[in-house]
Amino acid sequence: MGTRSLTIFKDEGLDVAVLYNQWDGYPTGYGKKLSSFLKKFSAVTNGIDTRTKRKTANGMGCLAAQVIAHFKTEVGTFYLEPAGTRDAGEVYRYTVSLTRIPDVGENSAQILLTVESGYGEKWETLYNGPVKQYRPKKEKK
Repeated sequence: MGTRSLTIFKDEGLDVAVLYNQWDGYPTGYGKKLSSFLKKFSAVTNGIDTRTKRKTANGMGCLAAQVIAHFKTEVGTFYLEPAGTRDAGEVYRYTVSLTRIPDVGENSAQILLTVESGYGEKWETLYNGPVKQYRPKKEKK
């Protein structure tokens, strides 16, 4: 049986994209892979600087598209769902959002990650903060 998850990409409180994952959705599985991929980004910018060699995304839509392209490599497993999708049988929710980096300016943001576990109306936050500080914990048996 699969451990389902949703990855919700939010920009200024609104869903940009929702990615449904049919299996391996727990924090030490998909959560670890998602955070490892997101940690490669130096920042998310507003605009494109072709001179940089750093991994960047031009806003949340660009970041979401890069994550989806990274994980969607074959038929099945990952599916795009309409904005606002919740309660799709998921046990974990990963919310990716942005916050401005005060020292860098308004054209650059860091990636935040919220990880939740639960079902229906009962959800517990396992992590909420910068993706660069996220360390998935093993599930209790």
